[in-house]
Amino acid sequence: MGNSEAKHSVAHGRWFRTGLKVRYQETDQMSVVYHANYLNWFEIGRTEMIRAVGLTYRAIEEQGVYLPVLEARARFVSPARYDDRIWIYSRISAFSPLRLEYEYEIRRCEDESQWSADTAVFGGEAERPGTLLNIGGTEHIWLNAAWKPIRLNKAAPDVYKRLGSWLAAESAEQGGDSHEEQK
Repeated sequence: MGNSEAKHSVAHGRWFRTGLKVRYQETDQMSVVYHANYLNWFEIGRTEMIRAVGLTYRAIEEQGVYLPVLEARARFVSPARYDDRIWIYSRISAFSPLRLEYEYEIRRCEDESQWSADTAVFGGEAERPGTLLNIGGTEHIWLNAAWKPIRLNKAAPDVYKRLGSWLAAESAEQGGDSHEEQK
């Protein structure tokens, strides 16, 4: 992000978790998940997290606001394979009226008794279950329907406020890193 842009950096924000089982179509000839599927999983993670915030991408777009990806990063640690139980951890790492950044961790649940695809939230410093498979991040920019950069706080103040409230709740909870289920 540019130096002239003030951004809210979330050093140790909450991790939002959702889960899935690796589908056969996501694997390649080596019987491991094809690398591009991790970007799809990142999107699943941020889509479900935005829902947990109380928004949907559809509702945001109906206001003429779009959030395309500017940059995506992924570091592969260990492969995922067909039928693995995968947890997608997502969190907002930086937020401003112009941009939004996410961090991701993809982890495999090794213990079937711990498995749940239900969403959950973990404190920023809380240990996240699962074997680390991938670390990534995406950077996004707020645009209008004409694909021109906008200031979210002016174009969609309620969306800006909702995201700001989510981040404020993260800050308030940093004293307690306990795991809390979202039903």
